[in-house]
Amino acid sequence: MFKRLIEKVFKYKWWVGGGLLLLIIIAYFTFRGGSATNLQLANVERRNVTQVISETGSVKPTKNVDLAFRTGGRIAYVSAGVGKHVYAGNVLVSLDASELKAQLAKSQANLEAQAAKLAQDQTNLDNTYSSIVTTLGAVFTNANDAVRVKIDPLYINGETDNPQLVFYSNLVNNAQGQSDSRSQRILASTILNNWTVQINAISNDTPTDTLGKSLITAASNLNSIGNLLNTLNNILLNVPGVPQSTILTYKGYVSSAKSELDSALMSVNGLLQNIASGKAALVSDTATQKGYSADVDNLKAQLSQTVIYSPISGVITKQEAKVGEIAAPNSVLVSVISDGSLQIETNIPEVDIAKVAVGDRAKVTLDAYGNDVIFDAIVRSIDPGETVIEGVATYLTKLQFSKPDKRIKSGMTANIDIVSATHENVLAVPQRAVRKSQDKELVSRYIGSSDATSTEDVVVTTGLRSSDGYVEILSGLNEHDQVVIQHSQ
Repeated sequence: MFKRLIEKVFKYKWWVGGGLLLLIIIAYFTFRGGSATNLQLANVERRNVTQVISETGSVKPTKNVDLAFRTGGRIAYVSAGVGKHVYAGNVLVSLDASELKAQLAKSQANLEAQAAKLAQDQTNLDNTYSSIVTTLGAVFTNANDAVRVKIDPLYINGETDNPQLVFYSNLVNNAQGQSDSRSQRILASTILNNWTVQINAISNDTPTDTLGKSLITAASNLNSIGNLLNTLNNILLNVPGVPQSTILTYKGYVSSAKSELDSALMSVNGLLQNIASGKAALVSDTATQKGYSADVDNLKAQLSQTVIYSPISGVITKQEAKVGEIAAPNSVLVSVISDGSLQIETNIPEVDIAKVAVGDRAKVTLDAYGNDVIFDAIVRSIDPGETVIEGVATYLTKLQFSKPDKRIKSGMTANIDIVSATHENVLAVPQRAVRKSQDKELVSRYIGSSDATSTEDVVVTTGLRSSDGYVEILSGLNEHDQVVIQHSQ
């Protein structure tokens, strides 16, 4: 076609033909793809590519506490107003607690009185135990005297294995009485001998449990010896062939022995009763003391709730308490923000959160000071759970300022650029040079010479995209290649 056009031109005059030829050449190159001067090109070059996530957040104190009374009451004291600095533990507001203080004083007095009573209970019980050793010694003496002195005239060979009543021959019709009087006398001697060993083994340093068991053993011993005396009394009711005067004498011996034994048993039972009542008093009075102690603790807890202390050192940002007014339960009266340490809170959408990590550094500007004042910060935490805002899943991210600055105030709006990644000295091209075609990324690579110009589509693999408009090229291009970033019309 082009050849036919040339032939037609030469049919006209040379100057007309030359003009037409020039127009044809210009049109040819225009429709063929244009010249290098009609293309905007960019070099594939090495540079640093930094990925930045830009978000908006607000400045918040690291700690911010709202304080209220758990119970209501009349406000009696207010320490400081809004803007005042306070330290942890300082009293901020207190309620009238005069009635509670009076109740506490009474309960404390009751507790002290009960403590004194409990101490007396313990002293009484200790005194009872301390008297056991002396009492047991006296009781043993009485029992030994009853058996080995008082009724000894009634027996022949009383301390042997075959004791016999002096009138045993007159008891031919009372064989059971003879047998009982013999066996019980042998038992009495055995009891007295063993008892001596037990008494010699105890002292005032003996544990109270052991002393208490010694009393129980003593009572048992006395009852066993008492059985012997009862057997002798029954026998003396009928002893044929023995003068009545002799019987009366023997009865007198047994009666005297029984009186001595009863006195000893009364002493032992008295100590046992004193120990039982002493222990019962301790249990009862200890329970009462615990009740008084609980009353004191409860009143102290109520008193502690009449005072609001600052849990942190910082500045009061809210103070609505007024002396004389009635404070409602759980109504916030005072707010305090922590000293110095401020942080930024921002909600990052899920499409960007994977690019952000704890430890990433950020540049921050505050609306109050404009874009020329830049503050450094670092990502300190990312909530694992999402927060849905207007239907979009976001993740609360907190950034800490790198250093304190008095210009930073709680509540300020912060513009945040988080540097999530930087790749140094990598191949890069302007982002507008890359276009997508289906699932591929393409660039138009420039191919030209002094007399002809053309481009070719190249598939590339991209990496980081920077905030200054460049994208990292991982494959598909070489350094010093040229790519088309815009076709001129």
